[in-house]
Amino acid sequence: MNNILIGALLFFICSTGIFGYISYDLSEQKGMAVQALQDAQDRLLESEKSLKLRDLSCKIDDASLVEAEADKKVLKDKIDTVNDNIEKLRLPLGKPSVAVKQENIKNENLKPNVLPDDGLLSDNIVSLLKQGYCTTYPADSECVSK
Repeated sequence: MNNILIGALLFFICSTGIFGYISYDLSEQKGMAVQALQDAQDRLLESEKSLKLRDLSCKIDDASLVEAEADKKVLKDKIDTVNDNIEKLRLPLGKPSVAVKQENIKNENLKPNVLPDDGLLSDNIVSLLKQGYCTTYPADSECVSK
């Protein structure tokens, strides 16, 4: 009976050792799996942040592009207005068109480029220059409506 008791005791000691080793090995694997899961969750959060930043950046780029296009249109309108005013100065009322003027210039002797009599600019040119300046610097004291 003593031998049976010793055998049972050895069996329980060996089985306890085996179960202890298996439990230790499984807990180590569980720890590694938990760490891998935590790393994956961290990478997922970083990816979500990156995606949100990229989306926000695209929205800002879109808004900037729309604003730039609007500014471009406003500038084009101002340039067209100034060009129209310049064309009006080139064609005073009752004068021939530009093509006729160019033919006349070709046929006439070339004159030196000098200002008329007193050397002052005409009122039309002064008005055009002031308008262009005020378009560029609308807050200047010269441009504020009186």
